[in-house]
Amino acid sequence: MNVSLGVSLILIFITLLFQFKNFRKILVILATFPLSLLGAFAGLYLTGNPLGMTAFMGIVSLIGIVVRNGIILVDYADELVRDHGHDIRAAALAAAKRRMRPIFLTSAAAAVGVIPMIISKSPLWAPLGSVLAFGLTVSMVLTLFVVPVLYYKFIRPEPAAKEISQPDADVHTRYKPSHS
Repeated sequence: MNVSLGVSLILIFITLLFQFKNFRKILVILATFPLSLLGAFAGLYLTGNPLGMTAFMGIVSLIGIVVRNGIILVDYADELVRDHGHDIRAAALAAAKRRMRPIFLTSAAAAVGVIPMIISKSPLWAPLGSVLAFGLTVSMVLTLFVVPVLYYKFIRPEPAAKEISQPDADVHTRYKPSHS
């Protein structure tokens, strides 16, 4: 199980590397993963479910969902900096405000959707439901507060590409037809 977790984290890292091409942004996004573990283990404890195979599968699934939330925030903040001229602080705050609703709705829908698994007390499915419901709820709240702060603290604006333009010919050197 540890090997599968390691492989999934490596694949997520490589995918993020292709997308963002910036280690700091990748680390900001991956910082959402430990935030989800806090809720996942609290959920297992509060519901009395063991950490077994299905709970572990829930943790791997939770990583994907939580990393997606981080990607949504960082990508939108990058767009605000790159396309709209926001500074890093303003972009981080605006991204958190603007993307709060989609992150909240998708996380809440997934958390509520697994409540029947928890209620069933099934030894197979209740641990998975506990990990997802509590992990998503806690990480959603923490991601909306922590990722913008990390973005502001660790991301530096990329230098603007210098535009190469052809200077217009000097007025004095332009071809002037002779009047002969």
